[in-house]
Amino acid sequence: MATFKSDPSLPGQSMETAQMLHCNFIDGAYLEVAGEGRERYRVLIEDLDDPALAMQCELASGGWVRTPHRYFVRWRVDVYRQRDNELVYRHVFDCTGKRVYIAFESGSLGDTLAWLPAVEAFRKRHGCRVICSTFLNRLFKDNYPDIEFIEPGETAHDLYAMYRIGLFYKEDGAYDYGKNPSDFREQPLAQPAFDILGLPFREIKPLIKIPDLPSPLDKPYVCIGLHATCQAKYWNNPKGWDEVVRFLRYKGYTVVLLSKEGKEHMGNSVPQGVKYLEEGPLETVINYLRHAKMFIGVGSGLSWLAWATGCKTCLISGFSYPYTEMQDCIRIFPDGNVCSGCFNRYRLDASDWHWCPDHRGTPRRFECTRRISGRQVIEAISPFV
Repeated sequence: MATFKSDPSLPGQSMETAQMLHCNFIDGAYLEVAGEGRERYRVLIEDLDDPALAMQCELASGGWVRTPHRYFVRWRVDVYRQRDNELVYRHVFDCTGKRVYIAFESGSLGDTLAWLPAVEAFRKRHGCRVICSTFLNRLFKDNYPDIEFIEPGETAHDLYAMYRIGLFYKEDGAYDYGKNPSDFREQPLAQPAFDILGLPFREIKPLIKIPDLPSPLDKPYVCIGLHATCQAKYWNNPKGWDEVVRFLRYKGYTVVLLSKEGKEHMGNSVPQGVKYLEEGPLETVINYLRHAKMFIGVGSGLSWLAWATGCKTCLISGFSYPYTEMQDCIRIFPDGNVCSGCFNRYRLDASDWHWCPDHRGTPRRFECTRRISGRQVIEAISPFV
């Protein structure tokens, strides 16, 4: 455990007291009273920016306390000797030059790409030494040399603070405001990372490793991503993809499917005339995107990867509201009075492939994307192809 010094000017603090009190900001503000003895202390932990956010308790030797708020807060930790109410220890959060661990709790490609820029923004703002774990470190290591990347589960030592980036719920299904001060369902997918790290949000493309390779095809092409992790994310208009693919081929483009699930998955088939990219390294997919005229996809990691690569991206979704994904894209959303945005209104049940919380078992199931026509997509992409 790392121990950090208190304010040396406090008159009531002895060397013995300083050695007994251990403070850090790993998963919240933490204070431990080490050693043995009968002395008791009153601990006050306050948010320097919001005095209403505070907690107070009494501790004896061997006791400890941690705040329930795990996101970034500029904490001040004060310890008073109970018998005379003298302030004997104070520590004000300051991570300048110290080691801060930021761990991604999601292995999703889209989440990781959306959140990574917040890590670099935190490092720059605080001048700290950031250690970061993601499930896709190889995409970022070369372009973020000042961040130390480690694998998930690997131990980071001598930490001053630690923050976990994710989409958090409690066991009863309610959103966990102890881990994020804002509800991610009401904001862009990238914003939770900025909120948890105490940063103002702005959309930033991550810097990813892009292979310096020639175009994989001799002719112009458009990439598509048809598949997703649940049926609600699919474009459920049965004629939609056929119409768009026919339009692109008429315009002279080869259409390349990048989805690793292949030509058919869970009853969803790829239109005729589409080139299928065999599953392989992510770097191959990035190279295809780098040289493509456009990418057309759904609410999946491939759409985020296309955006990060700099490929013009068209994203089709009624499962989420348009503010959810990146704003620098062609966003297709159902017209008219149609049920939509279930991702932003409910907790997704990832175990239910046919999850449709409002209309499952009725003729209105998946109407959000069934009502998106092929003509609607074609008109949106026509100026770019």
